[in-house]
Amino acid sequence: MNRRELVRLIEAEFDEDRGIEEATRLTRFYRSPGASGYHRASDYTAGLLRDAGMDRVWVERFPLDGETRYLGQPMPMAWEPISAELRLGSPEGELMVSYEDAYSCLPWWCQPTPDGGVTIELVDVGTGERPEDYQRRDVKGKAVLVRSNPRPGGFAHAATLAMEAGAAGVITDYLLYETEPFRTRESLPDAVQLLRMPSQQHNSAWSLAVDYHAGEKLAAVAASDDPRVYVDIRCRNFKGEAQNLLADISGTDKADEYVMFVCHATAGTRPGANCASGPAMLAAMARVMSGLISSGRVPRPRRTIRFLVNVEGHGSKHYIHNHRGEIDKTIACIALDSVAHDQQKCKSALLYYHSPDSLPTFINDYFVGVMNDTPRETRWVFHTADTVPFVNFLDHPYTPWSDNKYYPVFGVPSPLLMSWPDLYFHTQLLTADNLDPAVFRRCGIPTVLAALELASAGPGEALDIMREVGARSEARLAHMGLEARRTGDAGRIRRRMSTLAERDRRAVESTLALVDAQERAAHPELDSTKAALQQAIAERLAEATAWLGHGGGPEEFGPGKVKPKRTVERDPATLAGTGYWDLYEMAEEMQARDPKMNYDSLRIIGDEVWNFADGARTVNQIADAIGAEFDFDLEARHVLKLYQGLEREGLVTLG
Repeated sequence: MNRRELVRLIEAEFDEDRGIEEATRLTRFYRSPGASGYHRASDYTAGLLRDAGMDRVWVERFPLDGETRYLGQPMPMAWEPISAELRLGSPEGELMVSYEDAYSCLPWWCQPTPDGGVTIELVDVGTGERPEDYQRRDVKGKAVLVRSNPRPGGFAHAATLAMEAGAAGVITDYLLYETEPFRTRESLPDAVQLLRMPSQQHNSAWSLAVDYHAGEKLAAVAASDDPRVYVDIRCRNFKGEAQNLLADISGTDKADEYVMFVCHATAGTRPGANCASGPAMLAAMARVMSGLISSGRVPRPRRTIRFLVNVEGHGSKHYIHNHRGEIDKTIACIALDSVAHDQQKCKSALLYYHSPDSLPTFINDYFVGVMNDTPRETRWVFHTADTVPFVNFLDHPYTPWSDNKYYPVFGVPSPLLMSWPDLYFHTQLLTADNLDPAVFRRCGIPTVLAALELASAGPGEALDIMREVGARSEARLAHMGLEARRTGDAGRIRRRMSTLAERDRRAVESTLALVDAQERAAHPELDSTKAALQQAIAERLAEATAWLGHGGGPEEFGPGKVKPKRTVERDPATLAGTGYWDLYEMAEEMQARDPKMNYDSLRIIGDEVWNFADGARTVNQIADAIGAEFDFDLEARHVLKLYQGLEREGLVTLG
C-alpha cells in the first residue's frame, strides 16, 4: 500500500477528541511510583488497550523495595503522598502551601513529619549549594529554606548538604528548567514545582516545595525575631511493586522482530496533565491499527508492534533485564511523553528528539520524512492539500527527557516525541485544559504511520529509506558548507561535516536491519544502492569541504588519545563521579568558548560520553563526535574530565 493511501486511512480512523478525553481521565490519579493512583492509571490504560483490540495485553510486576537491582541499579522504594501543609508560626498561622491546593508540593521520596506536625525554626541558606551555607548557623534539627537557581541539579545537591548537616526538613521555591522570558521563577510566581529527593532509598528529611510568593514570605520569616513555621506532612515510603503493562499487535513472518513504543504511567500532581497524553496516545494508536487490520483495510504487519507503559526509567530497566532476546530483535523503540500540550497556553512546540548519534540509525531521517509527508492542519489557497501548519512540529538532537535514554546503549535506536518548552512543566498548573486535540492528532498520525510502515517493511521499503537518509545527508553537508563560508568558522565545521558524513554512511547501512539474509541475497540492489549512496555522501563531503579551502585542524589533545571503555552494563551514568562545582566550572568554561552551551548542556554531553565509551574510540574522537552531534565547539579536555569521574566510580577504564 502506498503512503498516501495509508495516511488517508489513518486520518479517517484517528480520534483525537477521544484521546484527549482519556488523557483527562488519567489526570485524576496521582501517579508516583508504586502509589495507588499509579496502579489505577496503569489498570485504566490496560483496559483501553484491551478494548482497542490489541492481540495480547499483559502485566509484568517487579519490586519497588530499594534492594532489587536491574542493570546494576537498585529499584526505588514505592512512595505515596497523603497530605501536607505549611503555615507561618503555628498550626493556626497563614497557609503557605497545602497538598490539596498544589499536589506538586511534596518531592518524591521525602519523609513525613512526626504525627501531628511540627513547629520548627526556619534557617535561610540561600541557594544552599555550598557546605558553608550550613555552617554559618546551626541547622541541626531545624528546617532550611533553599532558594531557586537556574541549575536543575541544585535542589538535589542542596538537599544532600542539608541532610548531611542534620537538617530535619528542606523547604524550597525551586523552579526547574527556566526558559526566559516565559518560565522563570519571577515570571511564573504561582507555580509549585514537583521535585525529587536526591536519593530514592536513603533520605532522612521531610521536604516541601512552595511558589515564589511563599518563598519571599518565608525568607522574611527566617530573618525575623520569630523564625518558626509549622509543617505537617503525611506520606509513605514503603516496599511495594510496579507493573510493566505490555501489549502486542502480533506480526506474521517476522513476529519475533519488534517495533516498540514506550511511555510512562507515572507523574505527579492531581488533576495533572503531566505525561498523561503518552498512555492515551498508545490507546489511540492501538484503536487505529487494530481497526484497520481487523477490517482488512491494512494487512497484518510482518513484525510485532509492542507497547510498554511503565514507571518512567525503572520500568525500562526491568524490561531490558527481562527481555534481552526481544531487545536484540527490536528495530526501534520510540518514546512518547507529553505529546499534546496546547502550544499557545504552554509556550511549547511538538518536538521529535533524535536517537543519539552514538548509535547511527536510519530512524532519525526516516521519521523526519514521515513528519513532512503527513498532512498539516490547513491548505494553501491554490490547492486542496493540507500543507500549512498550525501546530509547530520540529526535530531536535537527542535529549534524554524520558525512557529514550535507556535503549541506545543496548543497540536499540530510541527517539522521543514530546512538547517543549513547557511553561507549566511538572507543576500544579499543568491541568487537563492545557491539552490540545490538534497537537495530539499532529503527533498521532505520523506515529501510527511509522509503526505500520516499519513493522511491514521489506526490501523495497529499505531501499526507499536508504535513499531518504542519503538525500538528507547530502543536503545537510551542502548546507553546512555554505554556512561555514558565511560565518568563517571553517575549521570546526570541516571536522563536523566529516564526522556527520561518517555517521550518515553508517545510518544508510543500518537500514539493512529491515531485511534478513535471504532477502538481502535475493535483492542485490540493496547492497549496490547502499554502496552508491555511501559514495555519494563521500563525494558531497569532498565537494562541500572544498568550498572552505584548505586549512589544518587544531593540534591534537595529547591526553585525549586514551580509549574509554564501559566496565558495567547499564544505561548512561551521565555525570557520575564529577563534583557539583567541578561541573559548574566546566559549564562556565564551555560557555566562554561556545556561547551556545550552558549548564544543561552537560546532561546531553554526559549521556553520549557514556554511550560512546566502547573501547574503540579515543577521547579526542568522542569529543569531535559529540561536538558534531549538538553543534558544540567542545574541548576534549572537558570530555576527558567527565571520563575521569566515571573512572573514579569504577564505571569505565581509560585504556
